Amino acid sequence: MGSTQQRNLCYLIIVSLLLTLSPPAADRQIRLTGPGSTRCSGRVEIYYNDTWGTICDDSWDLIDAKVLCKELGCGTALDPSHISEGTGQIWLDNVHCSGNEGSLSECQHGGFGINNCGHNEDAGVVCSGIPIRLSGSNLCSGRVEIYYNSAWGTVCEDNWDLNDAKVVCRELGCGAAQRAAQNMSSGKGSGQTWLNKVNCFGNERSLTQCRHGGFRTHDCTHSEGAGVVCLPNLPKPSISMNPAGKVTWGQDVDINCLISPPTQQRLSGTFILNQPSGSVREEQTSHHSATFRINKVDFVDMGSYQCQYQTQVSSQDFFSPLSASVRLSVAVPLWLLVSSVAAGILLLLLLVLVVVCLVLRRRRRSKQPGGVVQTQLTVRKNYEEEDEEEGNI
Repeated sequence: MGSTQQRNLCYLIIVSLLLTLSPPAADRQIRLTGPGSTRCSGRVEIYYNDTWGTICDDSWDLIDAKVLCKELGCGTALDPSHISEGTGQIWLDNVHCSGNEGSLSECQHGGFGINNCGHNEDAGVVCSGIPIRLSGSNLCSGRVEIYYNSAWGTVCEDNWDLNDAKVVCRELGCGAAQRAAQNMSSGKGSGQTWLNKVNCFGNERSLTQCRHGGFRTHDCTHSEGAGVVCLPNLPKPSISMNPAGKVTWGQDVDINCLISPPTQQRLSGTFILNQPSGSVREEQTSHHSATFRINKVDFVDMGSYQCQYQTQVSSQDFFSPLSASVRLSVAVPLWLLVSSVAAGILLLLLLVLVVVCLVLRRRRRSKQPGGVVQTQLTVRKNYEEEDEEEGNI
């Protein structure tokens, strides 16, 4: 009995020591702070042992930053940079995340309080921020909506200008901002207006890094939604041919065109398949890919082909760069080649046979007796005519 009680007492002491040495997860809070910091950008600090402290940037990279941004609900990481110097404790060093962790505390590190760093090596991060979209015909034109508090809501148009639009277009991976639109009431928003009096300088990486009046602090109606019109950012399309290489005469050929827009940009336009000589072969309306089929390919279809993508924004046409070229070569099938050669040989033999027959026929006619008598009569007649002419003289 006594030994059992002693064993249980030892277990309780060990568990108590483990709990004392390992503070609860609630103590390991995390924040982004420093001059110019936002909820989704700043110097990384963690709360450990009742004290806020920094993280050393040894081995700190984009994968570590992605885990942190995901933990904070700030989208994806844009930059794992050093932003500013902190003070006090440096809690972590040599942080190494695989990218699948749910929080920074799950990543490998050298241990709390174990480091060889100064505050000039404090790690920072810039996250993409709150999810953003444009509610309209495509992702580069429409009303600005942000996802906050588990719902999509709008941005009030107060103070909304081209600098704000530039940030939105850049964040979405679109081209340059063409216009900062106002009074855009259409869209899929929940009815909430999340932001008001947004004031961007134009060089921010996300809208949430700009100054604003705070979430849900506004005096706007839902019809006063801010919007943008961004120019499309059209990358160079890719092109492939199936089957590749030489194609047999009479075979069907597919030429595939594909465009991969940056981020989640949704395109709506037309693929153009043309030849470098300038002759446009065909057009096909599509979003991201199109397939052009050449039925029963012939020798006139030989040559190089290129893809190009065309889209329209505000009644203005925009064209992507031309893709690389693929060359269509047509080969004659063996059976057709053999049959053509055989037909040529037969035709040649037929001509030779005709010539031989004509020669033999001429020779045969020249050897007949009737032909000799006729010749003699003709000669005699000529002599008689000559004698008559001499007598008349």
